[in-house]
Amino acid sequence: KMISSLIPILSMLTSDPLKDLLSPEFDLGHEYEITDTARAINSDKVLYIGLDSLADGTVGSAIGSLLLADLTAVAGDRYNYGVDSIKPVNLFVDEAAEVINHPTIQLMNKGGGAQFRVTIATQTFADFASRLGDENKARQVLANTNNKIAMRILDSETQKYIAEGIPKIKSRSMSVMYNHSIDANMNDNDAGYREEAAREEADLIPPAILSELPPLHYFARLSGGKTIKGKIPILTTN
Repeated sequence: KMISSLIPILSMLTSDPLKDLLSPEFDLGHEYEITDTARAINSDKVLYIGLDSLADGTVGSAIGSLLLADLTAVAGDRYNYGVDSIKPVNLFVDEAAEVINHPTIQLMNKGGGAQFRVTIATQTFADFASRLGDENKARQVLANTNNKIAMRILDSETQKYIAEGIPKIKSRSMSVMYNHSIDANMNDNDAGYREEAAREEADLIPPAILSELPPLHYFARLSGGKTIKGKIPILTTN
């Protein structure tokens, strides 16, 4: 049953044009340049991979999952046998819900010892739940992130998740009451004035406000317990 489910994906990964890229047949004296993720890391290279998931989500997801699993194996090797370079490895995964898998969760959880720094980006909390088939797994992914940066969010569940991770505050409120009365004969009148102050628990960032953020504005919850509101500057050229 497992093999029969893998055959269609393996067929796509070994057919043209991916055949020559992923499964080449080398002749003697070939001039192909061969590399892998470990070589790219050890030689301080920048490796950019476009998966073209918009055109073919199945193949893009399969290749991305393979690459992330391979990077997890590289991280394990660096952790077990030492790291020659003091330079960290920065991994950025856009649309992470398309490729997230269990090895990636392991990399986020334990990759710090191998000097891996992982940054993932996604649209909603539900994207991870849909990909992994379990809301608890989705929470596990996000729980392994130290810093959370939220730009404009329209999904209510994602808004609640971000707001839940930010401590409550004590909000002050004041009520003012004023009264004045006079009898029917206009002989006696009475007036009163009262102020009342109260403190109540409130959200530092109400969930609904996350849907009102202007472009490039964000809220961030940092690993040191600091919450900030910021704006990413727009770079212009003269």
